[in-house]
Amino acid sequence: MNLDPRLNAWREDLADERLRDRVTAARYVAGQPAWVVANRTAVRASSTPRAETVSYCHYGEELRVFETAENIAWCQSAFDGYVGYVDTFDIEPGPAPAPTHYVATIGAYTYDAPDLRSMVQGCLPRHSAVAVARTGLVTRGTEYAWINFAGHVPLACLSEQPPRSPDLATAAALYLGCPYLWGGRSFFGIDCSGLVQSAFRDLGITVPRDTDMQQGTIGELVSPGSQADLRRGDLLYLPGHVLIYAGNGAVIHADGASMTVRRDRLAGWLRARGLNLKNLTIRRHPLAAG
Repeated sequence: MNLDPRLNAWREDLADERLRDRVTAARYVAGQPAWVVANRTAVRASSTPRAETVSYCHYGEELRVFETAENIAWCQSAFDGYVGYVDTFDIEPGPAPAPTHYVATIGAYTYDAPDLRSMVQGCLPRHSAVAVARTGLVTRGTEYAWINFAGHVPLACLSEQPPRSPDLATAAALYLGCPYLWGGRSFFGIDCSGLVQSAFRDLGITVPRDTDMQQGTIGELVSPGSQADLRRGDLLYLPGHVLIYAGNGAVIHADGASMTVRRDRLAGWLRARGLNLKNLTIRRHPLAAG
């Protein structure tokens, strides 16, 4: 059976036990739970040195590990089902602790001590699920929370509920000016499909990781007769790229040409490439417009 290896852990020598009746492999394993303890860890397409980075997993993200060899783990994300290879020193075996809070800002620096002048440990991306071990640490008027493996985080950057935005375009606009990064899905760097995935996360909705997966699954296919028929939050796909319609003729997208998340005028963007609406696949999710 032709299963997408990006979403199904199988190779000729090893496969997920849950796929036993669907694929042929020399060996099947159930996989072991683990979770990400680094700010983010690169998900690579293979275990070979300098393999392509295809996505990232963030702090608190749960994984299922099928193989560990030479400090590389072959695993699958519990968040979006993406399969790939990560460095073992970025993950911790066992179930992730139940989150008490989530990073609610676009990102939150972590510190060696509860003091903004202390050494920076790292920076947690938006939506990172954290288990606060201790609060009440106040320095220079700022209260900090202690988080295992992360350090001291300003409590004001956290919320007890996952962060939310009123609509998809508003969520996408949070990333305006962020650098483009192939495989990225945070303010550290983000690609076009990562922007869509991260923006939908602000609506409490998990969508697939890559553009080709999204193009066939998110919402419903629509065929507007003109730009006036587009709705805020519509997703505009062409091979290898996606733009989010922000209303009033504007789109927001992670642009690989200028290497940044930017707002463009849709008509001018299409005209510069010799395209029109008929060249696009347009998807509309019922909750994207708020």
